[in-house]
Amino acid sequence: MVYVAVAVCGRYFCDFLTGIDNIHLQMRYMYPKMVSPSMYISHEDADGVLLHYRTTRNGFCPYLIGQLHQIANDFYGIPLTVEELPNTPFSQEESYQFCFRLNFDNRDYMAGRAACNGSLELGRINISNRGSVKTIASEKALSSLSSSILMQLFPFTLVFRPNLEIISAGRQLKNMFPGDMLIGQPLPDVARIRRPKLLFTWDNLYSLQKVLCEMEILPASQIERKNTRHLAPERADAVAHRGAKEESRRLLLQGQLRYLSDWDAMIFLCNPLINNLEDMDGMGLTINDLSLHGHGRDMVMAGWQHNSRLEDLYERAEERSQQLQQTYELQDEWKKRGDKLLYSMIPQSVADSLRSGTDPVNTCQGTRILCAFESITVLFVELANIDEITATSPMEAVSCMNSVFSCFDNIIDQHSVYKVETVGKVYMVVGGAPETNETHVRDVALVALSFRDEIEKIVNSSEMSVHIRIGFHTGSAVAGVVGRKMPRYCFFGDTINTAARMQTTSLPGKIHISHNSFCRLQKLDGFVCELRGTVLVKGKGEMNTHWLLRYELPSIEEPK
Repeated sequence: MVYVAVAVCGRYFCDFLTGIDNIHLQMRYMYPKMVSPSMYISHEDADGVLLHYRTTRNGFCPYLIGQLHQIANDFYGIPLTVEELPNTPFSQEESYQFCFRLNFDNRDYMAGRAACNGSLELGRINISNRGSVKTIASEKALSSLSSSILMQLFPFTLVFRPNLEIISAGRQLKNMFPGDMLIGQPLPDVARIRRPKLLFTWDNLYSLQKVLCEMEILPASQIERKNTRHLAPERADAVAHRGAKEESRRLLLQGQLRYLSDWDAMIFLCNPLINNLEDMDGMGLTINDLSLHGHGRDMVMAGWQHNSRLEDLYERAEERSQQLQQTYELQDEWKKRGDKLLYSMIPQSVADSLRSGTDPVNTCQGTRILCAFESITVLFVELANIDEITATSPMEAVSCMNSVFSCFDNIIDQHSVYKVETVGKVYMVVGGAPETNETHVRDVALVALSFRDEIEKIVNSSEMSVHIRIGFHTGSAVAGVVGRKMPRYCFFGDTINTAARMQTTSLPGKIHISHNSFCRLQKLDGFVCELRGTVLVKGKGEMNTHWLLRYELPSIEEPK
């Protein structure tokens, strides 16, 4: 089939080069996954042509050149040489642009064109021998065709100047766009070129005179909407409302561009692409609106679909698919952001359980979210003098708390601990929950020492004067999510109360620990503690407590 398609492309190699774009369009529906390039000729002479090649894939130039050599030799029996020329991109889309000078014997093609052009000038030839057949042909030659007749023959035609200003339109286009809406408008404001996909410039359009072109005319309401700033508010609203209904009425025109030197203008001789009667009714057209000399009426009545319409539907389906993919990716990104925010407030395992439909209120009724921890370590740290700063400068207090708590957040990210909450000037950390581990005392102790040391660095390196009190305790507790609105993961039990008392009875710059925590730290190497003595703790009575001073790396004994 490909052999036959190439063979019937034209009598000359130049005809084949001109129609190769149409072959690719036909093959696109035979091979849906094929990414076809675009090729067109911008110059012809007796020694060859200038061929422009545009593709979305790189590295295919040698393959193209080899195919051109083979076709020129096998089908047309002519030698071919190819020279790549520097080229300026014609499209804003991401693609690769190439320009080739194809050198071959093109004299027969040019002679055929000259003969065709000569026949059109028959009526202008002055022959003295009036008795000959040539004289009779000359005398019977028709006069020049008027522009009004031309617009009737091609009711969807467009004529525009080198500045792309539309100066005339076919009869049917004037009916579809009343009030000379198109006349005087820049062509890019009322249409877009669909094929080939090039920039809307005069030079580009001038070079497409031997290429089948397609344009999409925007709906009348969309063109009129561009001028709504000059209309009254009521009129502008009416145009916008009508535009929503006409958004689907898209007119596709297919035809040929020709430059008319007498007019110094370009004319687009075209016909609309319509699939069936429903499509025609949606555009507001009738059978009589189509020209008799075209095949549009037969195709509409038979319900045949134009390839360009199929291509348009295919492109729009691809566009929707890409938009859907982007929506999914954006949805996934926002889901990740939401999860990150949620997991910063509630443990992931608990959040996933709530997500499955568990009622937060039931978490304190023995459900699987309610967890009893036999041994955890709870730490509280308080900004001791923040009230004094707040009294003098509330904004300075807010800035101070943000700096300190952000520093704490960075520290706990480096240890296996969980930040429960910040309430006012108090920061709460738990080790051993919600993920249980055996190193929670060590983890919390290292966090407490890091808190103290980092605050000392901040105070020494800046004018910020802030002091903290730290205390922690080890014991059992229960955790769960409570509340219907803004649910929070909370800890309950005497361990939390005792840890809070360790913090309130601590001193600025000190780490106050209970006897339970001290006993566990004694089983670990490196932690240096000091006995504080007996402290009266509210609700607990007298308790023996200690100060955590520092952590010293255990020395490694050298072998004897």
